[in-house]
Amino acid sequence: MNGIHDMGGMHGFGAVPVDDDAQFHADWERVVFALVRTIRPQGIYNIDESRHGIERMDPADYLAASYFERWLASLERNLVEKGHLTVDEIEAAYQRARDLEDPAELVPQRRDPDLAERVRAAFERPASFNRPNDKPQFAEGDAVRVRNNHPEGHTRCPRYVRRTAGEIRSVHGNHVFPDASAHGEERDEPLYTVAFDAEDVWGPDAEDPDDTIHVDLWEPYLRPAEDER
Repeated sequence: MNGIHDMGGMHGFGAVPVDDDAQFHADWERVVFALVRTIRPQGIYNIDESRHGIERMDPADYLAASYFERWLASLERNLVEKGHLTVDEIEAAYQRARDLEDPAELVPQRRDPDLAERVRAAFERPASFNRPNDKPQFAEGDAVRVRNNHPEGHTRCPRYVRRTAGEIRSVHGNHVFPDASAHGEERDEPLYTVAFDAEDVWGPDAEDPDDTIHVDLWEPYLRPAEDER
């Protein structure tokens, strides 16, 4: 991702707080989590489309939003774009909830044992994004450099390693390519773990120049280190 949403790769924001992001702070957060995890097994939208929905939030709204408020914004956006809800329907439900003393009264009751079983199975099944292997371009020990691309859409290539040279440490076979998946395209690419010297990534700001940073990167993000294209 580019722009304000790439806080992990942007200078000036300090350390990214991760102490309690995975905790629920209110009951509505549990509801949002349950809604998202219920919708995905139905094939309405995938995890990359979910991330891309967050990345399209207005920058000011994104910075002001909490973790699960970002999940909710993406949930609404994707349901509208997939034709399951309209903006007017969401706004009307919000206004009705504001007029109730107990907004929980607005929540419809639905019993669907088959759906509940599919969702339960999805929670218990390990996620797998592996695909049949094609011959990868790189092998363990190869010297590579991260391409300095700046896509307008979704990407999982962090800006802080772009242009940086590293070494292939592991070859993981083909996996779903998130840059394409976020836009509904079925595509897989070889995935690698690439090792970088901390000083090459952070320069004099590296806490320990002897540290090694490992990043999982798909093949389209990489080129041979000696290739100047």
